[in-house]
Amino acid sequence: YTYLWLREDGTPYYVGKGSGRRAFTSKGHVVHRPLDDSRILILGRGSEVEAFKTEIELIRNWGRKDLGTGCLRNLTDGGENPPSWKGKK
Repeated sequence: YTYLWLREDGTPYYVGKGSGRRAFTSKGHVVHRPLDDSRILILGRGSEVEAFKTEIELIRNWGRKDLGTGCLRNLTDGGENPPSWKGKK
């Protein structure tokens, strides 16, 4: 699946690809998950490849704060497992 973490106003601040309980934990993330589970949106996909493609598309559409292109706090363009931090910690 692909997941979005939403702000209180409903806009996304993080997009990820997950399985199991990944969307519901902050462990291993640069940002913290929303405390309210109702602000976690799960998009079921038929395969891992489709989930990664959705992650890439959503990050491209919403844009990244670090690049000045949008509202997401993601530090990569997605599609990586584990992510390549490109020198960022």
